[in-house]
Amino acid sequence: MGISKAAAVALALFAAATSVQAAQIMRVPFNFQWGESTKRVEQSLQGIKARIVERRTLKDRTLLTVEGIPQKFLRRTVFFFRDDSLCEIELQYGDSSWDSARYQSFFEEVRRNVDGKYGVGRQLVLDRSRQGEVLQSLSGYQWLQGGMSLRLFLFSAEKNAQALRVLSLHYREI
Repeated sequence: MGISKAAAVALALFAAATSVQAAQIMRVPFNFQWGESTKRVEQSLQGIKARIVERRTLKDRTLLTVEGIPQKFLRRTVFFFRDDSLCEIELQYGDSSWDSARYQSFFEEVRRNVDGKYGVGRQLVLDRSRQGEVLQSLSGYQWLQGGMSLRLFLFSAEKNAQALRVLSLHYREI
């Protein structure tokens, strides 16, 4: 291969790698911005008729748990504020009719979608353990871009026919 062919191949590979990494810019969900006040977020939620179902303080943060945001399979959203400034949003997805396999399938679908937008995520955790009669599993990935982190988790705790499963996307200002 001549030098010009090698240079052309290298340039094409560099262009392809650059386009994959910068496919999309990560944004705060629902067109919010980091730093928005609790009042501003509450006003926006009232505008779409979402319900604040819980308000609490956890360490140095205020949390608003919200239901009724119109998005497919979105069960609830938790908004985190530090010093009246939006700093995290957790989106919790699922459906009460889903079994473990359906949650796992949805998790993989979301992971591939996010990988396609922001590049391949880094696996944070993959753990299965038994505590007494309860089988617990946790899978998690992380994507970093600019001043933002996005984490995807699937947690399940199963005992006989009872199960608690949560799939969450957690956006955080860093």
